[in-house]
Amino acid sequence: MTDAAPEPASVEDQFTPWLNEGNELLSQLGLSWSDVLADLELVSYATGVTPERIKARLAGAPPRTDPVTFAERLGFLHETRRDANGKKHVLRAIAETIAAEQNVKLTASAVHHLLRGRNEPTRQTAAWLEKYFKVPVGWCSLSEGEALAAYVGARLAPLRAAQDTLQALQNRGVTAVSARSAGDLAGQPGLLADLLPTLLAVADYPWEPRAPRDGK
Repeated sequence: MTDAAPEPASVEDQFTPWLNEGNELLSQLGLSWSDVLADLELVSYATGVTPERIKARLAGAPPRTDPVTFAERLGFLHETRRDANGKKHVLRAIAETIAAEQNVKLTASAVHHLLRGRNEPTRQTAAWLEKYFKVPVGWCSLSEGEALAAYVGARLAPLRAAQDTLQALQNRGVTAVSARSAGDLAGQPGLLADLLPTLLAVADYPWEPRAPRDGK
């Protein structure tokens, strides 16, 4: 049984169109968001949005209205990314690494002030910090809606392909596709699209039934 599709949000942001499309595709495929985004901690790590907030948005909660600050996003990176020893990056190490790589002056105090929101970075400084934490340039400037749209939107392609596959099979009179387990297709919706040529061939040219051995 799948979760009921949430109602479209009355207030929209950049994520809302992707959410609405995803809800429609999942409903048609008999899946839920938990089948596609099973690990919300992983989604959170990539987007900078908390798992609780991601779950709420997928359930139809309205978009966040207050702006996300650079300090908030940078703070998320500082809390979730670890150094080679599994510890939080020391501010002095961050500053010294960037200073050496970019041949600029950057102090631990300056990084501290950025983390606390006391100063706003230049575009170049922001890019250096994002590069240090190995996220795309501009990551710290993304709103909640932009971050979720980028991550979830990229994962709708296999759902679209799976829906197109089902439609093609239904046009040939196939009403059901059986997998070894429910998780086979739920966990890999793109798998159905990959199997399309074989499935269509079977639908167009079904195998002849084999006679039982020994006439039985």
